Amino acid sequence: MCQKIAISEESRYNCHNQAKPELPIGYELPSRTNIQVKKIENKENYIDLLLEADPSKDMIHKYLNDSDVYGLKVDEEIVSVAVILHIDKNTLELKNLVTKEEYRGKGYSEKLLKSLCGNYKQKYNKMLVGTTENNIPFYVKQGFDKYEKTIKNFFVDNYEKEIKDGELVCTDMIYYSKHLKKR
Repeated sequence: MCQKIAISEESRYNCHNQAKPELPIGYELPSRTNIQVKKIENKENYIDLLLEADPSKDMIHKYLNDSDVYGLKVDEEIVSVAVILHIDKNTLELKNLVTKEEYRGKGYSEKLLKSLCGNYKQKYNKMLVGTTENNIPFYVKQGFDKYEKTIKNFFVDNYEKEIKDGELVCTDMIYYSKHLKKR
């Protein structure tokens, strides 16, 4: 046992006579999930997932080829995808952010968005997002706290079918921004 006498800092940390706690028999520690963000080159392979957030292939194709696409990979599976369009030398736009249905509500979109904002703040000042009324609280929580503009009847004018977000019929596109270099 360690004696209670004046000892050096180093020797205090080297006193290892205490028993380490043990796990009960049959108990296993949960394995750590390997999460990483990777740039996706084969963008077309994710069209079906992107369609869950933007139900028009034509609209997706208007921005997909000129955008960077990133996936949040959990272990070996892409579970969340983000599409980032470069507007100018200071500004980006988040065009699409979607998580596979079975992984929703676990914070994967937030992790992906946080990672992208951290990466892009090296070169860009601002990221825009155009969204529906229902999604504003999510984006404000992620730091998109500056209202930019509203495009009236965007969903009515640009989509053949009525667009619904939950019970809300989408009509206007509402833009918010996040200043990436803000502390």
